[in-house]
Amino acid sequence: MNKEKSNIKKEYLEEKEKVKATNDLQAISPAVQRCISNLQNPNPRQRSQAAYELGELQAQAAILPLIQTLTEDVNTYVRSAAAEALGHLGDPEATFALITALHDSSSFVRRAAAIALGQLRAKEAQIALLQALDDPNFYVRRAAINAIGKLGVADLGPVLLPLLERRDPRIRRTAITALRRLQTHEAVPLMIGLLEEYLAAPTPRDLPVVKTLVMSLGDLKSQEAVPILIRVLQEYVGVRSLSAIALGQIGDQQAGPALMQALEDKSISLRLSALKSLGQLHYTPAAPAVRTFFACPDPRLRRMAALTAGQLGDRTAAPMLLKLVDEDQSPLVRPAAVEALAFIGDASLLPRLYPLVDDTNAYIRAALAHTLAALDDGSPTVQATLLKLAEDKVEYVALAAQRALQARPEQSDRTPDAATPHPIADKKPERSWLRRLLGG
Repeated sequence: MNKEKSNIKKEYLEEKEKVKATNDLQAISPAVQRCISNLQNPNPRQRSQAAYELGELQAQAAILPLIQTLTEDVNTYVRSAAAEALGHLGDPEATFALITALHDSSSFVRRAAAIALGQLRAKEAQIALLQALDDPNFYVRRAAINAIGKLGVADLGPVLLPLLERRDPRIRRTAITALRRLQTHEAVPLMIGLLEEYLAAPTPRDLPVVKTLVMSLGDLKSQEAVPILIRVLQEYVGVRSLSAIALGQIGDQQAGPALMQALEDKSISLRLSALKSLGQLHYTPAAPAVRTFFACPDPRLRRMAALTAGQLGDRTAAPMLLKLVDEDQSPLVRPAAVEALAFIGDASLLPRLYPLVDDTNAYIRAALAHTLAALDDGSPTVQATLLKLAEDKVEYVALAAQRALQARPEQSDRTPDAATPHPIADKKPERSWLRRLLGG
């Protein structure tokens, strides 16, 4: 009797799985169903195209069919396309099939499998990828280095250090990027040594490696790299702007004078980078030089100068920033000036800002919400203005105001005092709202 009940239960579960599979199939879009069917097409080009499209469509329902294609299809290009698609889909279920594919007879498939394992950040693949560093094919080795960098396993960094000594710039550049991703600080002395070599005898062929080195040292926030990066800023044409950005990321004040000197350069890109980094350093001696850019003909420089003045907490710049708000012709400079006033932290400026609630520039209104929250002196007018902005027809304006209202503390026990310095002036500024919105 118990055996009979067990068989009935087994049959029920099997039938349930069949129904679920049928329902899942019905839920799949026609385009995905067509591609899954085409994985069995006699024409290898059709099969390869189907695999590619399944990856582009993010068709999670195709994981198992693609794994089967990767492991069983006789065509090299079809297997390679299946591996690429599995990487795009990012499902860990494909990990072990991709690890097996690292031993495929075709270098195309092995390379695609290594790339896909990096996209999956498959820590289970670290041993297989380390073995792939000895693959006979150059492109497989390079893909393995790149994938190792994406795994997030810090202990793998030291294994990649010897690759910095390889003369091939492609391998060296890929290794530098991987070490940056793994945050391998042990690599910094070697990177500095390489930069010194490149500075001694610069060639156009080395430029991509030098750029990668500079960006990596910035991401690693290595203070010991500041002197060499200052030299790159001053001497290495083609990498100076990147070096200025890296110095800002590191945040060491000793870079301030060199960045101020860069403000006098003819290159707009370099001046923009130097302005941004001076703000990140909070290098207050630069404040007078930054103010001179408010009258610059280029709106990009005016915008960046406004944001930098704010980050420097330059109260002397407040009247000039208000003038930019009122008179500047650029639709991006004006909101940057409003944003800068938030960082300066002078609540006495609030009455000058309230009328901006009706400004036709939506960026202005969104920046106003952030600035009102930063300068909030507890007055009912701040709340009334934020409530009006919270009903704005432009979604990101309303959202900014709603967030400001939610973060607003109870004001019942606060006494407005416009002459009292606002607490934000003593805080390290956060990343500008406008920079977040515009990606700057």
